[in-house]
Amino acid sequence: MSILKLLGMILFLLVSYVAIVVIFPPLNFPKNIPTIPFYVIFLPAIFPIDQTELYDIYIRESMEKYGAVKIFFGSRWNILVSRSEYLSQIFKDEDTFAKSGNQKKIPYSALAAYTGDNVISAHGKVWRDYRNAVTNGLQHFDDAPISKNAKIFCSLIKQRVQKGQFSIQMGPLSQRLALDNISQVALGFDFATLKQEKNALHEHLVRIKKQIFHPFFLTFPFLDLLPIPSRRRAFKDVSSFRELLVKKVQDQLINNYKFEQTTFAASDLIRAYNNEIIDYKQLSDNIVIILVAGHENPQLLFNTSLYLLAKYSNQWQKRLRQEVKGITDSKALAELPLLNAFIFEAVRLYPPLSTIINRCTTKACKLGADIVIPKNVYIGYNNFGSSHDPKNWGPTANDFEPDRWGSDIETIRKNWRLAKNRCTVTGFHGGRRACLGEKLALTEMRITLAEMLKQLEWSLDPEWGEKLTPAGPLCPLNLKLIFRENVQK
Repeated sequence: MSILKLLGMILFLLVSYVAIVVIFPPLNFPKNIPTIPFYVIFLPAIFPIDQTELYDIYIRESMEKYGAVKIFFGSRWNILVSRSEYLSQIFKDEDTFAKSGNQKKIPYSALAAYTGDNVISAHGKVWRDYRNAVTNGLQHFDDAPISKNAKIFCSLIKQRVQKGQFSIQMGPLSQRLALDNISQVALGFDFATLKQEKNALHEHLVRIKKQIFHPFFLTFPFLDLLPIPSRRRAFKDVSSFRELLVKKVQDQLINNYKFEQTTFAASDLIRAYNNEIIDYKQLSDNIVIILVAGHENPQLLFNTSLYLLAKYSNQWQKRLRQEVKGITDSKALAELPLLNAFIFEAVRLYPPLSTIINRCTTKACKLGADIVIPKNVYIGYNNFGSSHDPKNWGPTANDFEPDRWGSDIETIRKNWRLAKNRCTVTGFHGGRRACLGEKLALTEMRITLAEMLKQLEWSLDPEWGEKLTPAGPLCPLNLKLIFRENVQK
């Protein structure tokens, strides 16, 4: 057999293998739930379709009928769940449906190099060690920096308006706000992105996020194993960013022993490292994930909230502006019924992470009464599907109705707790692995939105094409707003 024929045969077998693996789910996957066609996940990269439209057209009918589907993503077939009973089972049975993040799922990828092994994705004793180290700092924090940053943020917008720039793209500016909030409240240093138009660490972060979250490489992460020059640069940039970030913490908290007198989440991580509970890489991984998750998810929810306030300005912007008038204390803001109902409805309507696939079965098991799942299968949950299911939310499931939460703060809080406990809203996850940053994120929303409502008015830029993100994080795509100062302060 000639070399050319041999190579041709090898190539044919390789293509056939890839085609079978990609096009069809494994034979041992459950047969009694639908398969979403493999090509669906690629459509947003080809056509101008956002992920909510993708869900409505290709996933909703199957998901709402069966509560679970088979879907291709991240170079493998997974099972995606939205039915509240199934989610409740997954959240309760942590040992069977074990957390398994990128560090285990795609350990060779640039994404895994970025986030490492951390409190969000770890399992078992390692997770408990991480949780014990960061919980206090994320639950008990000084919110004064958030209030200060909200005022700076508003002043930056007003400066642009005074210079004649009424239309502002919110993504870059809101990221600067979110980075300063998490760095000052949880990591013990000032990222200083609000004060500096050009910030080296921020620019570095923007660059690596474009590299890491490239849709093609997210869909086929195994390509990071190949010597592709752009991916080698991505790994190099990720490594240097992590080193710079940890050095910031080291300079601000370790070298001057400031961590000994402070209760930042980073301070407690340093103490855990000094007590040999975690090693240096685990310290670094958790510092990185606090910054990454601690700024990305609040930023997404913030942009969504601004979008909804602009879209429904005649009703909700006016109502909330009147409610927050004269209130400055964060505890008082937490007691306002309209403000909190609005934020909860924003989380329900557009959960910052619409789909999460980071659990893996540790043994063959049964989901619900009859969905048999083999060992080592990745299970994800579709937050958007859960919070838009008419079985959970009735005929208005797709509508923006903050009043659905109640009219008084006690009822609103009760309904929020019930929605989380019943797994009809899973934007902050659930069970023992519920998001440790929920309190901080909601505090950021209340303080910043209240400050903006006092100082500014805004509407959708008519030239902005109203669209949500095509994949990954869920929020308005490249949101642009028209601002003016609030003259009725």
